[in-house]
Amino acid sequence: MNDRIKTAFLVIALWLSALATTASPSADGELYAVLISGGRNRLSNHERYWNDCTFLYRTLRMTYHVPKRNIMVLMSDGGYPEPDMLLTDGRGFASSPTDLDGDGLADVYMPATEEAVDYLFIQLSRQLTEADRLFVFLIDHGMGGQSPCVWLWDNGQLSAYALWSLLGLLRAEAVGVLMGQCYAGAFLPRLMGDGRVLMAACAGDELSWVCPDRPYDEFVYHWTCAVNGADADGNVVQADEDGDGQVTMAEAFDYARRHDRRQETPQYASWPEQLGATWAFGPLDNVGVASVHEEQPQRQPAYSLQGYRQPRRGGVRVEHGKKFIDKPKQ
Repeated sequence: MNDRIKTAFLVIALWLSALATTASPSADGELYAVLISGGRNRLSNHERYWNDCTFLYRTLRMTYHVPKRNIMVLMSDGGYPEPDMLLTDGRGFASSPTDLDGDGLADVYMPATEEAVDYLFIQLSRQLTEADRLFVFLIDHGMGGQSPCVWLWDNGQLSAYALWSLLGLLRAEAVGVLMGQCYAGAFLPRLMGDGRVLMAACAGDELSWVCPDRPYDEFVYHWTCAVNGADADGNVVQADEDGDGQVTMAEAFDYARRHDRRQETPQYASWPEQLGATWAFGPLDNVGVASVHEEQPQRQPAYSLQGYRQPRRGGVRVEHGKKFIDKPKQ
């Protein structure tokens, strides 16, 4: 089915679902996170993708104490016992562990398939309120060109257009997206909108790269180190540039860009400009920073059938190391 036709059907389903059930907003709002690692198939699903997700998951849980119920992980085959992951050390394949924080409980919500992504955003469209914030992490192989996409499990695809439609249906106060796949920068101009912070490991015509010294993806590893306040081994990392005890989206991006050692050009966008410079997951808990090696009123929804929540109202972009200011449209 044509991607745009499929997305149009999905948008209508989401819209009708949201009309049937709306959530009551909390005064303070909550932080929600979606971690998606498709892998495409077991030959392409590298162990480092699991490492990337696990490090970020532990950061959200241990450093910022985000409740498990607020973190939805969509990973490869979703925990099916058959081998689905290519091991880094060349020993063959393994089944991706579903316990990401070492507490003995499964943390993988669903498989990272097209159907599961659609289902999850249907749920989020009914659950999130205008006071909530959503952070989305994408890691996997990607494709560029005129129709950029990130691969999902079983050779599925999540296109930039489909993600734009899904995000636009949400009533969240702000949405942050961190993308680590090849050609990730091609998503930015297609996802731009008010109340969004977008970060990509590389430009739209570039590959993204693995760390030269550890089994993680380079840019997203340093980004997670920044917001965690420590690297994966627990060594302290200083990314809090203004010393206010918090690491914002912009500060984490700047830290990761400065420490990126590979031939890739990280990209950034924020509308409005101050959103990325002020949005942090919360105060850094210097006691509980995560280490991956320590142990194993009622309102009608503000939606349109086009799936776009609000127009762009001015912000900032960093493309190929240069800063551009987009002025609000009159």
